[in-house]
Order: sequence, then structure tokens, then C-alpha cells
Amino acid sequence: MASLKGSVAIITGASRGVGRETAIKLAEEGCHVVLAARTESELNQIADKASSYGVTALPVVTDVSKEEDVKKLVSETLEQFGKIDILINNAGIGKYGTIDEISVDDYDAMMNTNMKSTFLCSKFVLPEMKKQEQGHILNVASVAGLRGLPNEAVYCATKHAQRGFAQSLDYEARPYGVKVSCISPGGINTDFAIGSGREKGDPALENFLKPEQVADVIIHTLKQPEDARIIEVTMRPMSEPL
Repeated sequence: MASLKGSVAIITGASRGVGRETAIKLAEEGCHVVLAARTESELNQIADKASSYGVTALPVVTDVSKEEDVKKLVSETLEQFGKIDILINNAGIGKYGTIDEISVDDYDAMMNTNMKSTFLCSKFVLPEMKKQEQGHILNVASVAGLRGLPNEAVYCATKHAQRGFAQSLDYEARPYGVKVSCISPGGINTDFAIGSGREKGDPALENFLKPEQVADVIIHTLKQPEDARIIEVTMRPMSEPL
């Protein structure tokens, strides 16, 4: 397995859940982390935790659906570290309901946060990785991107888009030594899952994946040797059928 020590990773949606756990595990591996999310207080807490492993943790308050914010995120990363080795496109939201219940604002919010952010971050990071002739872009999608699910038409559309984007981007990136991967987890016990109508303590959450389990798979994917890549991973808890 390759070492991540000394690498520089941008993680979007870094303040909670899978993003938070991934940032901490990257720091444990000796990777410097750039933490992007909208809540400054939460970012600072995670930066303190990550830096306790002897790496540099840079919190950057970012709305990753906005072009200027993403440009600022990339420029601050390059100013601090001079390179970008890893991009984790993890920011995501979901609202569930029938198409009659989903508003145009809901649609825009999901598309902007889930897919537009993936496009913007990849667009402004990939040129730097091409110059370096190495790098890794990893999208955190969902099993909702594998097939349609009831009451999730728009959310499923955003996750199908992330998967298709990764598959197409691989053709652009691979000739430059840049890897593109996509992780599609099932249910995860996070605030995201609670936001879908469940409450803390809901027995169903106990059977979901833990955020750190998904983060472990992300780390495994990133640590593949230079001449190999994991293109796609589907991960489900044992409580979920295919």
C-alpha cells in the first residue's frame, strides 16, 4: 500500500459524518488536510483534532456550490502547501418525498450541493493535478446512484450524476497520472440520516454503516499503489438487501 504521509487533501463536507471521519483518518496517516464546510466552529474543532496528529490542518469556510468560494479554497490550499494530492468530494444533502412534495428550491439545493460542488471542485483542482502528473479525486456518492429509489427522484438523480461524472472524468485524468474513484455507501448513521425523518435513538440507525467504516474504505482506496486504482466501491450494511 502507498503511504499518504506528506500528502495534501481537500475534504468537502468536512464538518460532520463521513467527511469528518475521513479528515481525522487522513491526519492519522500523516496527510495534511484542508477542511471545507460552511460552519466555522465545527471546522475549527476538527482542525484542532487533526493537527494533534502532527499535520497541518487548514479550515476554510466554503460554500462549495459557489464558484468564487471554490476558487478561494483552491488558491488558499496552494498558497499554504504548494500542491493538492487528494480531493474528496463529500459535501451532500438530501430531501425525501414525492415529486409533488419536492420544491424547485429543494431541487436546486440538492443539485448545487451534491453535483455542482463536485463539478466546481474537480474543475479547479484537476488542472493542478495534471501539472503534478499525479493526484486522486474521489466522489462520495450513494447506492441511490445505482438505481432509482422511491421518494428520492431528485436525490437519486444527483448521485447518478456524480457516478457518471467520475466515470467520464477518468478518461480525462488517467493519461496525466490522476486517479478518479467513486464510493457508493448505503445507509450511514449520521446527521444526514437523521435529517431524512428519523430521530436520534431510532433503532434503524444502529444497523446502518458507521461513518468511520466508510472513511476506512476511502483510505484504502487512496492508498493503492501508483500503478493501480480502485474505480468504484459499493458498500452496504448487512441490514440492507441489494
